[in-house]
This record gives sequence, C-alpha cells and structure tokens, in this order.
Amino acid sequence: MKQSERALAQCIGCGCDDHRSCDTDYGKCTWIIVDRELKAGVCSGCEAALQAWHDGVRTPPELAQAANG
Repeated sequence: MKQSERALAQCIGCGCDDHRSCDTDYGKCTWIIVDRELKAGVCSGCEAALQAWHDGVRTPPELAQAANG
C-alpha cells in the first residue's frame, strides 16, 4: 500500500486526524500510537487519552456520541 493510500486515522481524544492536526505547546501534534487498520490513534496533544487506548477505546469522541446518540 502506498503512503497516499493509507487509511486516515482519527485521534480518540480530540478527533484530529492526519489532515487536521491540533496545536500543542510544541507545534502541530503527531501520533503517539496509531492503528491504521482501526483508523484510530492517540495524538501528542492527548496524552491523557493513552489510558483509554490501553483500556480498549478506539472510537473518536464525535463518532462515539453519534453511535450513542
């Protein structure tokens, strides 16, 4: 798979993605952890969401609200 064909991932903490990064104290965010198959990850602006990731959360906030809503 070419890099241009990789799955777009979205942060489970803030909902940013590969095309819409969030701002941190150090500039634009980067992925701390990302699973391209699940299209989810945790960005460097959402370190607090790492525990949720380790607990099995893989859904960005707006998708979780829509599914429960």
